[in-house]
Amino acid sequence: MKRRVKVGIIGCGTISDVYARDLKQKYTMLDLVACADMFPEKAQALARKYGIAKACSVEELLADPEVEIVINLTIPAAHTEINLAALNAGKHVFSEKPFATNLEDARKTIELAESKGLMVGCSPDTFLGAGIQTSKKLLDEGWIGQPIAATANVTNHGHEMWHPNPAFNYMPGGGPMLDLGPYYITALVVLLGPIDRITCVAKKTFPERTILGPVNRDKGSIPVEVNTHYTGIVEFKNGAVVSINISNDIWYSNLPCLEIYGTEGTMMVPDPNMYGGPVKIIRGDNMVDSIEGLDMMGALMTINSREKMSEFVKEIPLAYHNVDHYYRGLGVLDMAYALLNGRPHRTKGDLVFHVTEALLAFDEAAKEGKPYKMTSTCEVPPSLPVGLPFGVMD
Repeated sequence: MKRRVKVGIIGCGTISDVYARDLKQKYTMLDLVACADMFPEKAQALARKYGIAKACSVEELLADPEVEIVINLTIPAAHTEINLAALNAGKHVFSEKPFATNLEDARKTIELAESKGLMVGCSPDTFLGAGIQTSKKLLDEGWIGQPIAATANVTNHGHEMWHPNPAFNYMPGGGPMLDLGPYYITALVVLLGPIDRITCVAKKTFPERTILGPVNRDKGSIPVEVNTHYTGIVEFKNGAVVSINISNDIWYSNLPCLEIYGTEGTMMVPDPNMYGGPVKIIRGDNMVDSIEGLDMMGALMTINSREKMSEFVKEIPLAYHNVDHYYRGLGVLDMAYALLNGRPHRTKGDLVFHVTEALLAFDEAAKEGKPYKMTSTCEVPPSLPVGLPFGVMD
């Protein structure tokens, strides 16, 4: 085995728990040696729970010559500040989403990394999991023909239902587009390629949100400063058109997470927020065969019967090893492999910038009342090799 790459976490809030767990338990090539937070007690608690050798201040972690990759898990408003500080300290950086809350900060961070010969990447890295990688393999092999359209939907009733500190999600830098949108937009770009234009209607439904979660129920209300419901149309350079709903205003929905419609069939893609999940396909030729010999009414009733058509939906075995649906840190692991093997990493700058521009474009298109034409593009990251055990990227 190659040497272990030493990493440190900055920001020891809610999401740090799953990162620390997986960095310690799932990825043998990564060595989590330090964690830091502006509140020392948070860093100390994380270090005690997962046996991290060093709990310290942000400044101490950045000055530590052992730390090669900084994992930035701070709140969105602090992402750019910490990313720049880490790069200036000579560290590679993997940031939680969103990468930045404006394009200027995103561009500045990527340009600094390039000037220093350092890697900068960003969550979500869920597209490296078995679910999206299997979906991409099937698309590339033509199982549903040429993609022509898709629908993506992520709907819930907001952080106040579950998060112990939900207020940040309704401040600038928060909201469902920057919080949940990265998973879906990144998955769509990986599956369909770069985006051309975005059209959107967005709104802020509730001026305040009442805290309803089990941890702090009836602890008051939160003022809402961002849009909380988005309905958009995303046009891709390959001609595919995607309808998308991203909302913190919906109690419950039966909409699919992500479906892709091709000239030869339909693919049901697992939740882009997770690493695994079932990949399902129904092909048009199965539907054509199902109505052979029927009269007009019989054919009509058959092809419009969900029950009948569901017989032709087939779950495709995942083409990659998958230990669980929910974990974090594959992007950090891929960055470590890139560092040791001298190759580009997959959560790379052009992808990060393109996704960031797309996320911000929804608000811009809604504000201007016209389609937003993308200024950036990107290369789709190469797929993972088939046949590797979990936790091995090359």
